[in-house]
Amino acid sequence: MLIGNGGTEHGPTRGWITAYEVETGEEAWKFYIVPGNPADGFENEAMEMAAKTWTGEWWKRGGGGNVWHGYTYDPDLDVLYIGTGNGSPWNRKIRSPGGGDNLFLCSIVALDPDTGDYLWHYQTTPGETWDYNSNMDIVLADLSIDGEEVKAILHAPKNGFFYVINRETGKLISAEPFVETSWASHIDMETGRPVEIAGARYENAPAYITPLSWGAHSWHAMSYNPDTGLVYLPVLHGAATYSDEGYDLENWQAVEFEVAFGLDPLPAENQPREYPASLVAWDPLKQKEIWSIPQETFWNAGTLTTAGNLVFQGRSDGHFLAHNARTGEVLWDYDVGLGISAPPITYQIGGRQYLSLLVGWGGGYSGYSGAELGWAYRIHTRRLITFSLEGETDLPELPPPYFAEPLRVPDFEVDDELANSGFGMFMQCSYCHGADAVSAGMAPDLRASPVPLDSANFQSIVKEGAKVGQGMPAFPDLTDEQLSSLMHYIRQMAHQTQEPLEEESSPANVSN
Repeated sequence: MLIGNGGTEHGPTRGWITAYEVETGEEAWKFYIVPGNPADGFENEAMEMAAKTWTGEWWKRGGGGNVWHGYTYDPDLDVLYIGTGNGSPWNRKIRSPGGGDNLFLCSIVALDPDTGDYLWHYQTTPGETWDYNSNMDIVLADLSIDGEEVKAILHAPKNGFFYVINRETGKLISAEPFVETSWASHIDMETGRPVEIAGARYENAPAYITPLSWGAHSWHAMSYNPDTGLVYLPVLHGAATYSDEGYDLENWQAVEFEVAFGLDPLPAENQPREYPASLVAWDPLKQKEIWSIPQETFWNAGTLTTAGNLVFQGRSDGHFLAHNARTGEVLWDYDVGLGISAPPITYQIGGRQYLSLLVGWGGGYSGYSGAELGWAYRIHTRRLITFSLEGETDLPELPPPYFAEPLRVPDFEVDDELANSGFGMFMQCSYCHGADAVSAGMAPDLRASPVPLDSANFQSIVKEGAKVGQGMPAFPDLTDEQLSSLMHYIRQMAHQTQEPLEEESSPANVSN
């Protein structure tokens, strides 16, 4: 059994992956992704090698490299492949100020599954500084290349390049961009390294970067069909402006359990395409797009392809579709009534084939954005839906999209200074309660809640943990002034969203 760890953006972390004996639960081995303090010695030769690619006192920053997704076991070669995460913090100028590749960040690492011993690695983004992790799918495929059968890895990480790698040796076979890539022009086939575009590391000025940190392909599953020879990718199109202006790079330090990047990745004015996402059929041999379907919503789910040459994908707008795997033609479209984040699975029981899908709007992006979709906390029910060709059951309908109406509280006078202070603190809240306090369905919309209008109630929940059992953590170190700042910020956002009515009075027990 393998367990990794996450949290690269939540403090000074050092990534690892651990193997456990299934029968006893005892630890079999642990492999760290980045080296620790050299003064403490190195766990193995791989860490000693990796330390040569770091500079400064990286161990005080944490390093990163968390392994939270993307491991594949190869039964033919008896090899374990793991995909590794980005740096902690994102900004390499902070964690490794003298430069360096920073192994084994953003890499595929091959390990002996019995011992955890290092075999080889391929790094997709050396010295990464854009959150371009390689935790995405590691798909095994036997390909015919120049008349020879090659055991290959197919990999499409965040950085926008599609990689075909020899899984016996770790040697790069080919790599081409599947989206616009403003940080690198191409991959040098001699060295296997990206050829970076000048200024992409925001050295002296803000940099326009695409793909953005959500990636050209995030953790949503891609699938490979050996019959069509195509990979079906849920692709994201977006750009951001990266800047560390105003940061004290020499003294900046992440704080445990507080989200921080060491830079500001702000939305770019010009986006690479008119649509935010697409479903792409990609030929890994020709390294080219075969067909593509533009999509109007971001953060669509992973794909499943079948021997019947179908491609299934759920979308964030609630539609579950079947496409012709060769042409992309939509053959079936089913509205499940709620955004979809999970990929479908297929299986047989008693000779009958089933298709099952977890329905529910979730994941990192859904906590931060996506409010325009109307998937609301506690209003739309998460469900497991199963289909078969013989299925006859009518699915109970869910409520239509719902958009929270901020409470009208004309008697609450917002203190702008307190609200501005609350803005910085609310960044830690936004990943559940939404950017600008506009919930996208992961947690209550605080603009429409009476809780931030009552100091005692607000304190009992936020500071004292009255709703820890419901997933709301406690923040016991917050002062009364900080709690008040958060209340004023939430109310400021509510006022900006909706003008209060003069004839309405504030609810009882309002305390600001």
